[in-house]
Amino acid sequence: MSIYHSIDDFLHRLESTLISNKEPVDANRILAELRASYNEVGRYGGKLYLKYADEIKAVLEYSEEVVISKAMYSEFKQGFRQLKKLWQAKRNVESFYIHCCCQIRQLLIFNRVSEEHCRSCHGTLLYYYEENSQMVMKKCQVCRRIYSSRTGTLIPASEGLKLSRASKQNLQEVVSPAEWIGYCGE
Repeated sequence: MSIYHSIDDFLHRLESTLISNKEPVDANRILAELRASYNEVGRYGGKLYLKYADEIKAVLEYSEEVVISKAMYSEFKQGFRQLKKLWQAKRNVESFYIHCCCQIRQLLIFNRVSEEHCRSCHGTLLYYYEENSQMVMKKCQVCRRIYSSRTGTLIPASEGLKLSRASKQNLQEVVSPAEWIGYCGE
């Protein structure tokens, strides 16, 4: 199968199962559809955008701790529609994968894209857990600045921090489960 055909299949599958579907969507179904459709397209894209492709693959393989909010899913649907238009207009493989990885990453790593942005560059703030301080922090996807999730203050010395994607347990301290689309892995 060609790379172009793989991308077309990926877009069609997500469109029919997650984007246009009128049925209520739960987090487990979102992750199952992404996992099923991403394998083929990720095989090609992983070579182009290896850093994020590996992270996405790992999260999809071990998705029981993924938290997806209603707002994140709504943003993903909007971003998906833009991604599809970009692909139909340009059919640029590299551009597609960069945007695709960013969209999927914003769905898999908790954020409040419609409410919070980096004060410096207005990029999306993704929630991570810092192992040494055992605190949830927000890292800008664009400029990589790190902020406290509790106070919103910039953390100046971000070298040496051990960040990993914030899990359900980590996020319960700073996010109400009422924002989530169900619990993954249940």
